[in-house]
Amino acid sequence: MPPTALHPEPAGTLPGVPVVDITATGPGHTPIQQVMELMRAHGPVLVRRLHGRDILFVADADLVADLADEERFAKHIGPALENVRAFTADGLFTAYNDEPNWAKAHDILMPAFALGSMKTYHPVMLKVARRLIDSWDRAARAGQPVNVPDDMTRMTLDTIGLAGFDYDFGSFERAEPHPFVESMVRCLEWAMTRLARNPGEDHAAADAAFRADADYLAGVVDDVIAARTGTDQSAAEDLLGLMLTARHPADGTTLDTANIRNQVITFLIAGHETTSGAMSFALYYLAKHPAALRLVQREADALWGDTPDPEPTYEDIGRLTYTRQVLNEALRLWPTAAAFSRHAREDTLLGGRLPMHAGQAVVVLAPMLHRQPVWGDNPELFDPERFTAEAEAARPVHAFKPFGTGERACIGRQFALHEATMLLAMLVHRYRLHDHAGYALTVKETLTLKPEDFTLTLTPRTDADRVHAPLPGAATAPGTQAPAPDALPARVRPGTGTLFLHGSNYGTCRAFAAQLADEAAAVGCVTEVAALDDYADGLPTDRPVVITAASYNGRPTDDATAFTAWLDGTPDLTGVTYAVLGVGDRNWAATYQHVPIRIDARLAELGAGRLTDRAAADASGDLTGTVRDFTARLRAALLGEYGDPDAVTGTQQEPATAYEVRTVTGGPLDALAERHGLVPMTVTEAYDLTAPGHPRTKRFLRIALPDGVTYRTADHLTVLPAGAPDLVDRAAAALGVDLDTVLDIRATRPRRDGLATDRPLTVRHLLTHQVEVQERPTARQLALLAEANPCPPERAALAALTGDDPRTLVEIIEDHPALRGALDWPRLLDLLTPIRPRHYSLSSSPAADPRHAELMVSVLDAPARSGKGRYRGTGSGHLASLRPGDTVYARVQPCREVFRIDGTAPVVMVAAGTGLAPFRGAVADRAAARAAGTELPPALLYFGCDAPDADFLHAGELRAAESAGAVSLRPAFSAAPENGALFVQHRIAAEADEVWELLTAGARVHVCGDGARMAPGVREAFRTLYRKHTPGADDTAAVRWLDSLVADGRYIEDVYAAG
Repeated sequence: MPPTALHPEPAGTLPGVPVVDITATGPGHTPIQQVMELMRAHGPVLVRRLHGRDILFVADADLVADLADEERFAKHIGPALENVRAFTADGLFTAYNDEPNWAKAHDILMPAFALGSMKTYHPVMLKVARRLIDSWDRAARAGQPVNVPDDMTRMTLDTIGLAGFDYDFGSFERAEPHPFVESMVRCLEWAMTRLARNPGEDHAAADAAFRADADYLAGVVDDVIAARTGTDQSAAEDLLGLMLTARHPADGTTLDTANIRNQVITFLIAGHETTSGAMSFALYYLAKHPAALRLVQREADALWGDTPDPEPTYEDIGRLTYTRQVLNEALRLWPTAAAFSRHAREDTLLGGRLPMHAGQAVVVLAPMLHRQPVWGDNPELFDPERFTAEAEAARPVHAFKPFGTGERACIGRQFALHEATMLLAMLVHRYRLHDHAGYALTVKETLTLKPEDFTLTLTPRTDADRVHAPLPGAATAPGTQAPAPDALPARVRPGTGTLFLHGSNYGTCRAFAAQLADEAAAVGCVTEVAALDDYADGLPTDRPVVITAASYNGRPTDDATAFTAWLDGTPDLTGVTYAVLGVGDRNWAATYQHVPIRIDARLAELGAGRLTDRAAADASGDLTGTVRDFTARLRAALLGEYGDPDAVTGTQQEPATAYEVRTVTGGPLDALAERHGLVPMTVTEAYDLTAPGHPRTKRFLRIALPDGVTYRTADHLTVLPAGAPDLVDRAAAALGVDLDTVLDIRATRPRRDGLATDRPLTVRHLLTHQVEVQERPTARQLALLAEANPCPPERAALAALTGDDPRTLVEIIEDHPALRGALDWPRLLDLLTPIRPRHYSLSSSPAADPRHAELMVSVLDAPARSGKGRYRGTGSGHLASLRPGDTVYARVQPCREVFRIDGTAPVVMVAAGTGLAPFRGAVADRAAARAAGTELPPALLYFGCDAPDADFLHAGELRAAESAGAVSLRPAFSAAPENGALFVQHRIAAEADEVWELLTAGARVHVCGDGARMAPGVREAFRTLYRKHTPGADDTAAVRWLDSLVADGRYIEDVYAAG
């Protein structure tokens, strides 16, 4: 067993710690509550003994704070989680600390819980909340009680299924819980009750039932994954889309299929079971505490008025301060994930008094931690005032632990809290809650906690219910407003610059920095946006610097480490003017705003001057409001300090001339090309690489590089696509617009993600070059279409569409003809997505010709998934249409350094289709080296295609390189297999001995191509190869061996989702 999974050593000899032997009674069905009672009797530190096995339980606030030290303690996978591992394996929650898949999955999935992603989940949460409300409305009309925990479970399961995996469990269409829920609960109960088994008992029947339930969970999840595997996930915005396509930011590897299954099961369990319990406890306490209920209702009513069916925005939820306090107080009393374990990394003294050996474990009991004296003299009392900002600031940061601690704490806490806060406010805004049965709290344990058999009856609230008298002592609004400040100039002085720096791992702070830069540009600033590390050698004094930064577990983000290290020195920053916007989440109390506070304070200490005071934006609060206030302060400070006195707001000066003239230079695509850093390049050759009539066309392009543009082998070319003329005609017909109409588009506020136009343009140009017209619509776009549709039946049909609809935006508009002409241009431009550049691997080598770059492009041309004609890829279709002499806007994008093949070690290259591109360049490098007399280590090139006479790409060139000793070709022809090798993985398996010999000689493996089918097959081929050549190795050993190759940079993938 790995060292991070060591079980606790007997702890009964700890000085001053009572030992309680429960062998005679066992833990029963409520082991958490049993230990709570033991702590009430024996204190917050005790050893529980069962059948000679000791477990140290801790709830002392000082000891828990010590356990939170990540340098000395780490997450422990104790007996309970070992049991859960039987059905989640190396998912995020149950992975050992040293399992490679934990860090890989964590780093890949963290962006899914950043602010931008959270905003995409909000509409799904709202959609499922409406399902719950529809169900509760029916119960209210019928006078029937609602089972709160069951319905909260339905709500949260459907939410995580849709938001995380685009899979609808349809829980509210069932009289009973979804079978997945029933199997999951039984698995959790098995994991819990297995802890209490007496030695010698026969549990074969229970274990068999568990295995059946675990198999069912895996089967459901396999269906969820299968619905998406092999489809284009490039635009997917959910967790599963990330799992199927995202590469690790450091080594470029992706998650394997088995781990994706484990992660999906983990998220389906953790993403709904704990959240449903938290909402159930919160509703229980509100039903029992009418004063608190009235305050939550007052808050929701103030936000949404007398509308019984509000449309909460994402920003609204951050304003529900008291509602969040209620939720936090319910989590304090009954944290649904009630315990977590830590172990010592080395021999140490816990709290300076309890000796612990390396690997020895401690279980933190959160419900009793949350009842310690730091919570006041009546910790059993429900009191949301414990979570005011002032109360939280006065309390030790480690006193509240409902989500675990450190970097292994719950990754989805913000998702859960947003969902729970929104639903809680919507429910109390709509209903009166009646405790019709005089419910006495009974807490059910299945590793998680939940109130059992808790029901309520409901009455719809009236408009009169939503009218509130002023609170006692509330300040009366003044009758007159304060006088307005002196008018500021409307713009800054010409040439005024502002530098916007960001520290951002997942894009949130980068997006805020760009947003602030747009606001500054609106008042005339010349702006630059960059990472903090780009200025790690000094800050400018000729322009103000605005820093937007976050913390990652209390440390600087990846793009701010060098800057903060420089700041720890003693540079003289006299003359630097700055402002800091900090972004964080106060739920991570121990490290909240740590880095922004440090940057702000250190800049001042080193002599820099503040332009305006630091702001602390809280992702668990009114983040949007804080950013908005900071933006207003920054704008006022810029205009106050750098304003142009001749540009005064509101003045009407007589124009000096009869005309105002704006000179427009360059071509119509120059503004768009400048935004993406693209330059015009000329196509010099273009032809098909595949045989005439072959159904999957591959196209060759040779492109002349402008002066000063260079590339290296395996780099990418980023290309600006264009819509096909027939598709543009079709989109215009569906929208009811005239292609020859000229539009003069002016952004009301500059946006870096908006349209890049600098002159009037025709609708034809807009639809061809500026926007995407055949993407599948997002939930936001569908909502805009439904809102704009004047036909009630069509509006209802649009509102009912789900994320799995196969139609493109244009096809959906065609199928709802009332939309024709219904969208004015501002709404239409808000609907359409600005066009995105596409990325293609270069297939050439500068060793052969440094002035030209070459591409091999797989042309996507297939029957449309909607059944309506054919779908032709926007990017590949555009490149396929180019002819010699045509211009393409492009830039060279360097590849990851780890993917380059340097010729210092043997190499095994594996590709399918146009995944061959970077390897063709590598073979050309090797051919040039051989021609110069260089000795090279062996190189094998496995590549898959259909048939030798159909799509053997660059066959003559590659065979010549093989003859020259540069490479050994290993093609696999799926339509004409040789020796049974249909695909590359089959040929690798057939030649396992040769490949193994190269691996033992230090070979590196490079895989490029289809990530949905080919890459997983190749990984399995290498694992099989390992098992064959390693006596006694099982599947687990093979997985770890391949993971070690990945970690060592010897197995590198550059894969994509096949269209």
